[in-house]
Amino acid sequence: MTQTANITQGPKISPIWILPFIALFVGIWMVFQYQNDKGEEIFIRMPHAEGIITGKTQIKVRSVNMGIITDVKLSDNQKYVMARAEINKRYKHLLTNDAKIWVVKPRIDQAGVSGLNTLLSGVYLEFSPGNSKESNSYFTLLTEPPLIANDIKGGRYSLLSRDSQVIEVGTGLYYKGYEVGQIEAAHFDWQEQTMSYQIFIKAPFQNLVTFNTVFWVNSGIEVDLSADGINVKTGSLSKLLKGGISFSVPQREKAGDIVSAGHIFSLSKNYKKALEQRYFLYDYFVIQFEQSIRGLNPGAPVEYRGIRIGTVVESPAMLVVGDKPAYFGTEDIRVPVLIKVEYKRIFHNAKISKEFWQNNLLTWLNKGMRASLKPGNLLTGALYIDLDIYPDAPKYVMEKIAGHNVLPSISSGFSVLTNQVSEVLTKFNKLNIEGSLTQFENAMVEYQALATQLNILIKANKTQAIPDNFNQSMQQVTKSMAQFDKTMKQFRKTMSDYEKGSQVYQQMHKTMSQLKQLTQELQPFLRNLNEQPDMFIFDRNKTQDIEPRSLK
Repeated sequence: MTQTANITQGPKISPIWILPFIALFVGIWMVFQYQNDKGEEIFIRMPHAEGIITGKTQIKVRSVNMGIITDVKLSDNQKYVMARAEINKRYKHLLTNDAKIWVVKPRIDQAGVSGLNTLLSGVYLEFSPGNSKESNSYFTLLTEPPLIANDIKGGRYSLLSRDSQVIEVGTGLYYKGYEVGQIEAAHFDWQEQTMSYQIFIKAPFQNLVTFNTVFWVNSGIEVDLSADGINVKTGSLSKLLKGGISFSVPQREKAGDIVSAGHIFSLSKNYKKALEQRYFLYDYFVIQFEQSIRGLNPGAPVEYRGIRIGTVVESPAMLVVGDKPAYFGTEDIRVPVLIKVEYKRIFHNAKISKEFWQNNLLTWLNKGMRASLKPGNLLTGALYIDLDIYPDAPKYVMEKIAGHNVLPSISSGFSVLTNQVSEVLTKFNKLNIEGSLTQFENAMVEYQALATQLNILIKANKTQAIPDNFNQSMQQVTKSMAQFDKTMKQFRKTMSDYEKGSQVYQQMHKTMSQLKQLTQELQPFLRNLNEQPDMFIFDRNKTQDIEPRSLK
């Protein structure tokens, strides 16, 4: 019995051997729990660590704490700072490729005053979630806070500018005076000498951006002195102070197809320049003038009977013939002007318009189509080029200069009238009218003196006693009559200069005829002045340019 009981109980195991296994299990569980609660680790590249404190600087999203900076160190090349941060695991899904991080601190910019609460609490990092599905653990700190949050819907586009002034980031975008977006970024390409802007237009206004939309700088006030007169445009007070960029579809054009985000547009320095960029299909021509082109500036209109068909490009044209400029030092003394005929100005379908122009140009030139300079505004002295048919013009001879076709010119218009006035006044000035009048005046003085002497002679006592002094008196009378005869000869000679057929008479008659012709030519000008007394300050009101709608 005793032996059986001992076999059943067996050897006893001491509890002390179990403690190491329990400790190992607890350690593994604690490490797992620590790693599970630790959060996500990210790295942030910074230009410097101003205001960043390890273990204190927080990372927030919409003012909610999502992480903290755990370490800051200088890069190996000492060109930037790398910060390590720990993000709460519940915000792990926000760590995407397009997320943005920037420092929140007191700022004063075009958006106003912000970040004043950090004066006491210290700076912190603001985290803006993105929309990407790809996760990321490496970020670059933005030097400035983004103007448009990632969760705001809209469209982003690019503007390219070559001749407008630099526009600041944050400048508003306007459609018919209503702000619909902002400039997000600006970059200057020093090699191409161009400014590029990234703009954002908020939804649903991005649907206003079509393929035929034009963008221009709206400075608040625009003054334009041209052949069309003086134009002054002003905007709102905010535009006057801050400026802005406006966009729209040109007048009398239908909106085209809506463009997708990322499309590149050209930015013009004003609305007038923006409209001119629509005329992308054109051909160059050269016009050679035999008169002064002073007042003909680049950008001046080229018209056909009041319908604008082109623009002056260079005045004078910088063309080279041989090794010399075409307007100086050559046998041809005419001054060349480079123009471009913009086909969309003739007809809304530029290709059809080009074919129409090219097929009929030679016929028009043979019929006498010539270019002439005409005044656009008497106050500014600006000129424009007018094309018209002159049946009596010299025969057209085809000519080219520096590879461009030459359109013949003719002297006409205001310059001819000015030359006629100058010529008439020159001839009138050459007449010796002053000398003739002086001679006539001297003759009349001598005649008056003779009459006085005769009157004295008749009333004298000696005349009453003629018998006593007859001989002496007759001598005096003879002498006086001789002097009178001499005076009358001079008078007759003076008057003969003004008789019909004389040279002075012919010159005066020719001069008066030219003055009469000049008066007739000035009658339309005087009639316009009577109808519009202020035409010397403001250009004569014009109706809108006629634009053909179809071709038969």
